[in-house]
Amino acid sequence: MSTTSQFSMNPLLNKPLGLGASFFPSPEENKHTLTPKFLPGVSAESQSELASLLRLNNEKHHIHYNDQGFHNHLTHHLFAAFAMGCAPEVLSAAYKHHAEYQNPAFKSQTDITEDNWTEHLGKWDYYNSYMHFYASQIDAHGPRKTLEKYVFSKEANLTPDGNQGPQMLDRFMSGLLHPMIHAGHWAEFNVPGMLAEGLALTSVTSANSAQLFPADFFEYESQLDSTTRVRKLSLNDPRSSSPSAYTGGSHSLDIVHRMLQDPDLAAGKTCTQDSDVKYSDTLKSAGGKIRDYVKLWQIDLDREVPEKLEEISWLVALLYGLGGWRKGHDFRSDFFLLHLVTSSIFLSSFLTHLSFPSQSALLRAHFSVTLAYWVSRGRPFLRIADYYSPSAPHPSTLIPPALAVHPSKSVLGVPSTPTTNLPSNIWLPIVASSLNHPEEHLLKTQRALAHFDRTYGKATAQGYFHSKTELEGAEMLDGTLFWRVA
Repeated sequence: MSTTSQFSMNPLLNKPLGLGASFFPSPEENKHTLTPKFLPGVSAESQSELASLLRLNNEKHHIHYNDQGFHNHLTHHLFAAFAMGCAPEVLSAAYKHHAEYQNPAFKSQTDITEDNWTEHLGKWDYYNSYMHFYASQIDAHGPRKTLEKYVFSKEANLTPDGNQGPQMLDRFMSGLLHPMIHAGHWAEFNVPGMLAEGLALTSVTSANSAQLFPADFFEYESQLDSTTRVRKLSLNDPRSSSPSAYTGGSHSLDIVHRMLQDPDLAAGKTCTQDSDVKYSDTLKSAGGKIRDYVKLWQIDLDREVPEKLEEISWLVALLYGLGGWRKGHDFRSDFFLLHLVTSSIFLSSFLTHLSFPSQSALLRAHFSVTLAYWVSRGRPFLRIADYYSPSAPHPSTLIPPALAVHPSKSVLGVPSTPTTNLPSNIWLPIVASSLNHPEEHLLKTQRALAHFDRTYGKATAQGYFHSKTELEGAEMLDGTLFWRVA
């Protein structure tokens, strides 16, 4: 038999590497109340350029760019810059910047089917076959049902006898939350290729949080008779975290307060400072205790979902922003805690697509991983009173000199002797200083914090958390937190 005929008989060799244009249409804005919104500057040209570059990345690049499993962030940068209103030329430049170090796409050894989809979990070489498998599922059943079936169902997580099995929700939240982040771009921008890629990344990612997802975590499926009913967040009031008769369990900041008092979770107790696997070490030594704290945070009714979503937004901003801050010292950005912020921006978009049991599972899963990473990074204290102290340096002093405001006396709202370079809208220089930056994590973080400010910050005065939580200093928190952290 000739070499040519051998190749022609292998169906894998005839399958294209990429998914094609239909899976990467022009992005759309999710119109629900609590989801992120495009900034001015988005245009038909930038939409077209983004869609073209997404298709090119899908055809040319693997999901990992090195042998250590570091993730391809190219599309994440493109989406963030696009949504913040960049010019098409910025998208092209960002693509070229990241494309230089990507691994090329390649075909897997065998097809993935409904019969064998659990057999190659955790194997990077099967990424392309998993991607095509999930694309076929999306074509046949739609993206929502595909996500529910392959991430949130009991079958996707447990064996028939109720033990830990495929662990797909664990995988979805592993890899420093990158599978969730990747798929989140489908939930927000309605680009189904991002879900196919994100589920494929989920499948080839190792499950590294088994202690947080025991079998009883998945008892949520019994909460409703219907697991396909979608709850629309646009029906809810974004200011719904005022005291409510419908909220059960402990407030997330109360749980953090109690964990700060727990000597077993102190820095150096759950992992050593020189460990290269602090997260894994922390789960091995204290995963059960962290799980016990997580169980205090309950979501029993769908009307609680917007409140819990808001709690996470404040929580991740605090853990990242104040976790890296000490009075008299420069801010130290923790790369791991940063991902708690950049992942949480997608929660609201996911919730618009999911049934209530899956909404509950997603929020509880993110909360679980958030607490575990915080503990693994030394459980940094939250010095809220110092952060808001009048003697603390004003955030305006951190504005880059080229973007500082030096108004004349004739402009409105400026004192006769200007003492600050704080602009009338502090987000304008924050966005301007981030939009062309080559480090995509900066842009993604600022975009997430801007979204939290738009949704929760504008109507939050000091005292908002008074009587809501035991956390020391929480009564001083107000809506400036998000731009202060940015």
